Amino acid sequence: MHATVPVATQPHPAPPPGDADSARARAATYFRALDSLDADEVASFFAPGATVTLPRTPPILGRAAIRKALVQLSLAVDELRHQPIQLWNSGSLSVYEADLTLMLPNRTQLSFPVTHIVRWVEGMIQEARVDVYLESRVALAISAFDRLRQSSLFQP
Repeated sequence: MHATVPVATQPHPAPPPGDADSARARAATYFRALDSLDADEVASFFAPGATVTLPRTPPILGRAAIRKALVQLSLAVDELRHQPIQLWNSGSLSVYEADLTLMLPNRTQLSFPVTHIVRWVEGMIQEARVDVYLESRVALAISAFDRLRQSSLFQP
């Protein structure tokens, strides 16, 4: 009789330290899982006591809570797409930079840069922090508004 292990507990082994090709493959696998919005697959990357920190939110503690947050995300967006930009890997620390595009249910598309900072322990993510950089988009919008404001359309 064979025991089956639920998907969410099967670890995704971390790349060997300094193995850039394995680190890139792991990043690609991780981003594909995120982009698929498959909460079970993404949760399978995390240790049972893992922590995820997102901007301006309390930390998400534990694999079950991380999975629940991913389910909530999948209900809030129609599509999620990471375009990897850069990967740094040193020992148990990985830093992934990407451009993230979200498609909302009303077909509004949002794109912005993100950084995933990940600490691996025994082949699983123990800590992850996602930094979102919306400032560049806000600065662009303000700049466009300022140009419009200074144009003849706003002159008395």
